[in-house]
Amino acid sequence: MPAEVVTHRMIEAFRAAILHGGISAGADALGIPQPSMSRVIAELQKAVGFALFLKHGRTIKPTAEALALMAKVQQSFMGLEEISRFSEQLRKQRMGRLSICTIPSVGHSVMPEIIEQLRAEYPDVMVSMRIASYMEVWRNVRNRQADIGITADILSAGELETVAEFSGECVCIGTSRWLDAGASHVELEELATRPFIGLTDTFQRQMDGLMSAHGLQLDPVVEVSASHSASELVLRGMGISVVDPLTGRRHRELGGVTLPLRPSFRYSVYATAMADTRLGEPARALLGQLTKAIGKARTHAGGE
Repeated sequence: MPAEVVTHRMIEAFRAAILHGGISAGADALGIPQPSMSRVIAELQKAVGFALFLKHGRTIKPTAEALALMAKVQQSFMGLEEISRFSEQLRKQRMGRLSICTIPSVGHSVMPEIIEQLRAEYPDVMVSMRIASYMEVWRNVRNRQADIGITADILSAGELETVAEFSGECVCIGTSRWLDAGASHVELEELATRPFIGLTDTFQRQMDGLMSAHGLQLDPVVEVSASHSASELVLRGMGISVVDPLTGRRHRELGGVTLPLRPSFRYSVYATAMADTRLGEPARALLGQLTKAIGKARTHAGGE
């Protein structure tokens, strides 16, 4: 029978010894003397009633019981870390901070304007924005490093939930060299007769599927991984491309030609947050601004 109560100090020392590969290394990680670390480990072994480490030559190795105990300890520490991250998120919201993690198509197109408007409305709120891939957005929201994540895919799963959805029609972008700014729209057939700047993500697979369904095929002269890069190349006169409506709106603002594509396909953006996150006024205002941005993009593309 264990003779003593297991304390948090004992568990912290034990965990450090396992994670860092030994008592000395664990002591260094915790910033305590090695003799003190050894004493705490000895107290824990006495408390649990079995050996946790055995000598192997000049080193020590954890026993099978120690590894089993470590698995349970990790579960406990993960719970504490989750509480810590949640507390930090609440603290930042109380201080007037809003963190956003978004995919490039949104981050490089309308988000600078939205943040400018948000700062004008809430001058005491510090806004942080990170542009990342779909999986990085998921990780940032899940780890509470972002209050809101914005992607083109639904992230609702487990503790995450979709708090807003925005949709618009994809558009064709170009310059006066390749597109008639006075045209009402661009037909799919026209895409196959002009230099095309393609994308390399799921968006492009949708585009290829649409072309294939109409017996057409694209032959890109350049492929890029982000829509804003496609816009930059198009503005240099290298050809045309098909992008999301937000990038299309930005392309037009930069002096390019943006026209509806017929037939087109939908592009949806989803705002995601942890299910237990309380969205404050600045966060709700951001979602409202994103709704307006999508509406403007539809207007600029001459939507249906």
